[in-house]
Amino acid sequence: MQVFKTFMKILKTRLTSAILYLVIFMVIAVIMADTAKDNNDYEDYKMSISVIDRDNSAESKRLQDFIFSGNKKVELADDEDEVIDAVYYQRANYVLYINKGFGDKINAGDFDGLFENFKMPSSYGGQLFESRLDGYLSSVKAYMTAGESTENAMELAQTAVSQQVKAELKNFNNKGGTGMPAIFGYYFQYLAYVMLSMLIVTLCPVILTLNRKGVRERTMCSSLTSANYSRQTALGASILVFSIWLLFMIVAIIWGKTLNVKFWLACLNSFVYIIAAAGIAMIIAQFDLSDNGITAISNIIGLGMSFLCGVFVPQELLTGGVLAVGRLFPAYWYTKANNMLFGMSGGVFSTKEYLICIGIEALFAVAFFAVAALLVKQKREGDVNSLA
Repeated sequence: MQVFKTFMKILKTRLTSAILYLVIFMVIAVIMADTAKDNNDYEDYKMSISVIDRDNSAESKRLQDFIFSGNKKVELADDEDEVIDAVYYQRANYVLYINKGFGDKINAGDFDGLFENFKMPSSYGGQLFESRLDGYLSSVKAYMTAGESTENAMELAQTAVSQQVKAELKNFNNKGGTGMPAIFGYYFQYLAYVMLSMLIVTLCPVILTLNRKGVRERTMCSSLTSANYSRQTALGASILVFSIWLLFMIVAIIWGKTLNVKFWLACLNSFVYIIAAAGIAMIIAQFDLSDNGITAISNIIGLGMSFLCGVFVPQELLTGGVLAVGRLFPAYWYTKANNMLFGMSGGVFSTKEYLICIGIEALFAVAFFAVAALLVKQKREGDVNSLA
């Protein structure tokens, strides 16, 4: 087991890079856990509104009662500079001017030219407020048309428009409404980048060291057969790959409060993916690269695949062309399966689709190891020819 022992000795010198990736990832995960809120209650959006009443009628007062029943009141004087400063510095999201004669117009059934306003251009909050105000005035007009007095119409309209529906957000991907916190979806999703990068910066240097010309030639001249050499190298690589995967799964298990079936399916998904990632690392290891070259390749492949496959950017936000390219990499299918398991990026769980994703990841792994084996064979044949 001399090759295996040598593998482990070299690996010890490369653990610093792996630990660095691990620490950075865990720090980010903890920060995300602290900031993520597993809150399923819907809360209506409240704006900071200032109303400048130039009419001071009973009708304008009732309007203000409606406005401030669902928004925060900001007191401002009828001064242009003060209004501009308040909106610019976001003390007020919207300033509504109630024009003089508002009460008389309402009583006469005239709903045109009642207001002026000041807001930030293209303000979504302003559009939301105006939509709600229009709905209120439409209700007032409808009640008055039905024969109600202005006072009753405004009260009935406020009651109708202000009625709230209790909304509860549920994740239908989790049966019974219970499942893993959303943070676990991101935890497993970012593993696609972290595990691949860790394998490249740890496994590749070890294989490259073992593949140095002098080492290879001494091995070929020894009594150690190529098959035995390959088995010992594969054993060391397998232990490294499994250890990295197991470490992240142990962290997830300790961190998790509810471990359901989909959590274990996520573990399976990550296990198949890390095997494919190991195949990528084995291919890279067959080329003569410096430590800086390995780091550069790790960043290019890790970050490139992550952005193309939806690890860092939700797949539902990526264009069709980007997704078409992303399908050529295992990280796309890993992320797609993860989205289905945790209801992310519009994913809905389907056993058939999940198994398809797992199967495609496994095929990628087989293909990568086949390419790596071919490169190893070519390199050994070249060594034999050089010694002949």
